[in-house]
Amino acid sequence: SVLLTFFFLSILLRHTRFLPFSWARFFFFQAEDGIRDRSPSRGLGDVYKRQCVCNAAGYSTNAVSELVFGLIISLYRKINEGKENMTSGVKMAPGIELSGKKFGIIGTGAIGLKTAEIAKAFGCEVYAYSRTEKHIDGVKYITLCDLMRTCDIISVHVPLNDSTKDLVSSMLIDEMKSDAILINTARGPIIDNTALAKALKDGKIAGAGIDVFDTEPPLAPDYPLLDAPNTVLMPHIGFSTKEALYKRAVITINNITSWKSGEPQNVV
Repeated sequence: SVLLTFFFLSILLRHTRFLPFSWARFFFFQAEDGIRDRSPSRGLGDVYKRQCVCNAAGYSTNAVSELVFGLIISLYRKINEGKENMTSGVKMAPGIELSGKKFGIIGTGAIGLKTAEIAKAFGCEVYAYSRTEKHIDGVKYITLCDLMRTCDIISVHVPLNDSTKDLVSSMLIDEMKSDAILINTARGPIIDNTALAKALKDGKIAGAGIDVFDTEPPLAPDYPLLDAPNTVLMPHIGFSTKEALYKRAVITINNITSWKSGEPQNVV
């Protein structure tokens, strides 16, 4: 019943433009060090002296990393074109295999590492760039410039902050090989999307698979990537699988029960 209640609230919140104060207090848990006063005559703000915010990190790791390869295969095997050619009779150009490709990962957090694991399973040669390098079998760290110049596939997996906004700049996009593709399932503003659209239209790179944009969909009709060739565009659904949303619900409920027991988890 608790799980059903959470799903109901999730649906309601998803279709609401703002979060009422009473609901906000439900999600922004408050706790205190030591023993809590459970007296019913006292308000929530009195009982719990210290606010804490808990997240559900990790729930979408599999979902996002799997979409990366859905985008890659859609580009390499021209899946969008295949449907169109069913009635046109135009012979399709040969596709491309992942095996043996140089796969570059920008950011080796949880999703980046999962993406590396899958890339190795496909037989790719995996390279990475990250501020914090890790010892990972089969992954070679190189500079960002070298990664952009070297790799056939480049997948972005860094968080958006002041240091990563426009990280993949026009200058770095120009460094890419003409047969390389760029995948972004992280955050839209990490890439200069105007420069990316121009590179695609000019034929400087082979393609792009994008799930995140400068703003959330629906996009303006003149958004530069909408008419760029050789793209697979998705409306920010990388996190959205039945399994991932179930994990998110379970983590959230566990966060609530842990908070109620006086031992908050996943505190940010």
